[in-house]
Amino acid sequence: MGACYTGTGGWNRRPAPGRETIATERRMTDPEHLPPPPGKSHWEWRLSAARLIAARLDPARLGVVACYLIGSTKNAVAGPCSDIDLVIHVRGDESQRDALLAELRRWNPVLDQWNFERTGQRCGELLDIHLVTDDDIARRSSFAVRISAVSDRAWLLPIGTESGTSEQ
Repeated sequence: MGACYTGTGGWNRRPAPGRETIATERRMTDPEHLPPPPGKSHWEWRLSAARLIAARLDPARLGVVACYLIGSTKNAVAGPCSDIDLVIHVRGDESQRDALLAELRRWNPVLDQWNFERTGQRCGELLDIHLVTDDDIARRSSFAVRISAVSDRAWLLPIGTESGTSEQ
């Protein structure tokens, strides 16, 4: 059994014959197998990570209408332990929301590791998720007001543009 470069910044043993497809699919879809995003400053790599997270959302499966970035990352003032604030517009049912939150939770250890590699600090959960519905937006309640705010408006991030089925 030899070693092969995974494309994620490290070398791994080659999978046993017949296992290449499984290993490759896992590398392409699991956040923990992705290379750290580019960006020298705290806000730059967080912005890249937010874009990647949004791009990997499956709108139909997860009931996601839109994904917005707010907070210190959007405003380019994020520090070493700043979180990434996402406002996610959802229309899905409860099972879709549960699946969405489970998928997003998978990113926290990855983001924490990327942050640790850059700063030497463990910060725990760096993803701060705010789900809003059509009703929230109509009533301009809670975080929904940021979507159409006059000042400090949320940034719309493209969703579902990367299926996770091809290498980075």
